Amino acid sequence: MHVRALRAPAIVRHVSIKVGGIHVSSVATGAAQKALREVRELAGPLDPADYLVDLCFLTYVRGGLGSEYAAGTGIRPGMVGRKQRRFIINLEVPPDLTDRAGIHAWITVALEQAAEITRAYLPRKSKQYPAGRLAREIDDLRARWVDHAAGAA
Repeated sequence: MHVRALRAPAIVRHVSIKVGGIHVSSVATGAAQKALREVRELAGPLDPADYLVDLCFLTYVRGGLGSEYAAGTGIRPGMVGRKQRRFIINLEVPPDLTDRAGIHAWITVALEQAAEITRAYLPRKSKQYPAGRLAREIDDLRARWVDHAAGAA
């Protein structure tokens, strides 16, 4: 009865959200690394021809590996070039988050702040960026993340 649905062609929706970053691998950042891989999978495939928001998650060990570039970054926008089609938002992953629940809660808030930065910052710095659409895509990613986190708990 549902055979036709199983044989239907797959529809791949390309998105404008890149989930990346500079990741330090250690025991202390293991749970964050796993959660960020899950966010990357939820984001879906990129459309390289479109404008995109690059969510640059920065993990580090407090006072150790990676702290020279990540400590104190917080969540803030990067530069917006007139000719580039990529808007970078740096997101410092707090190094003291080592449990899954804390990391999930932090990512939920971080994605909300990233959407707000996209809405507020881009129109002032570069009118060519489709700020509203990009912010909605981050909001959609956040909603998928919340659903995913609730199912994983």
